[in-house]
Amino acid sequence: MVLGEVVGKVWADRILSPLQGRRLVLVRVRPDGPDLVAVDPLNVGVGTTVLVVTDEAAAAVAGESTVDAAVVALLADTGTPDPAPFTA
Repeated sequence: MVLGEVVGKVWADRILSPLQGRRLVLVRVRPDGPDLVAVDPLNVGVGTTVLVVTDEAAAAVAGESTVDAAVVALLADTGTPDPAPFTA
């Protein structure tokens, strides 16, 4: 599983029939990883921080053996640190 940021949508001129109608996104792996094209069943937006699974896990999520990367979670980033624990 990798953490990344969606940097764009992907449109294919030609695509395998099992992938017809599936949304594809370009994900930049953090911190300095390569870009991945992933199937996006969650309809995420550009700029969203996501978790992406690869290989067999991605194929299982998509239900298609040709898939090798799939978005599985959106991560909320509030930009604020966790609050201090409550003490009495």
